[in-house]
Amino acid sequence: MRKSLLLGMLALLSACSKQAPPAPPTANNGGDEVAAAAPAGTAMPQETPVAATPAPANASTSLRAEGVGAIRFGMTLEQAQQAAGSKATLPEPFDPACSMVRFASLPKLRFMVENDVVTRADAEPGIENAVGVPFGATLAQIRAKHPAAEVTPHKYDESGHYVTFPGADGRSAIILEVTGDKVTKMRAGLQPAVAYVETCG
Repeated sequence: MRKSLLLGMLALLSACSKQAPPAPPTANNGGDEVAAAAPAGTAMPQETPVAATPAPANASTSLRAEGVGAIRFGMTLEQAQQAAGSKATLPEPFDPACSMVRFASLPKLRFMVENDVVTRADAEPGIENAVGVPFGATLAQIRAKHPAAEVTPHKYDESGHYVTFPGADGRSAIILEVTGDKVTKMRAGLQPAVAYVETCG
């Protein structure tokens, strides 16, 4: 009897001496770790989408050998109206063979239309050009800026000249008209229309 009691006490002491296993770690989905690392109240960075850069509403109105703004020489009148974003103002009477028209979106410019094709544009003061020669420039200033420019005699003014800048396509040009030793007219377009001394009508 005493032996059985002694064995029971030893078993009880052995059970008490064993330590309970540590509690398993709490499951974490990863987001709690980030939240714990960041100070309270700190907003997490968000990826900002890159917005597409909008195209300019209106193209440049600088006179070029190939066209003006969105209008290209060689377009039909309907295509030019779509490019300009406005209907053409037609002269009265309108001659389909050759007429000068205007667009409200492109002031200070007249466009030559021959058999429904836009072939040329004549500019008024205030319009710039791709060769960087303004109205009022002298022939000496043009030659200093463009030594290779083609200079030919004026048809009506004995002291006047035409200064021609051929386009890269070989079909078009910018022509500056010099009278009284100053640029008084400028035009651009397809050959042969751009070389006409007179316009339609």
